[in-house]
Amino acid sequence: MWGVFGTVLVLCLVSIINANHAENWEENAHEVLIRNTRGAEKQPCKYDKSSWSECDPNTHMKNRTLTLKKGSPTTCEATKSISRKCKKGKKNLACRYEKGSWSQCSVAGDMTRTDMLKEANSDANCEKSRTLTKKCKAKNSGRKNKANNGEFDF
Repeated sequence: MWGVFGTVLVLCLVSIINANHAENWEENAHEVLIRNTRGAEKQPCKYDKSSWSECDPNTHMKNRTLTLKKGSPTTCEATKSISRKCKKGKKNLACRYEKGSWSQCSVAGDMTRTDMLKEANSDANCEKSRTLTKKCKAKNSGRKNKANNGEFDF
């Protein structure tokens, strides 16, 4: 009897503790409100939002900083950073490249290709060219070819 009662009591205490450590937040156009309900102090943290940074063409992420506007500096972080993916669209141009031709397979079993930047459709921070390398696919699943004196096909 006490085993079941004890288990129910422990589960109730765990849920109360988790509810006391919750962090709720709301966002509007000008600020972020973070309610931090830990301990006896129930004062919410309010933050001013900076503008979103430009989209990073390499990571396709943008960032913003939240600065404490209202709330206790002892329970609220002075600044917070938020990152999110950039939305696709004309404002956030990615790096667009004209694909080159793949080279012949090297002795090491690699092939390379150099792509050139399409300047009209790309972000100004993009590299002018990029070189890609990939492994050559073995023909006949890497089996020896009788016509090539037992050499592997690449």
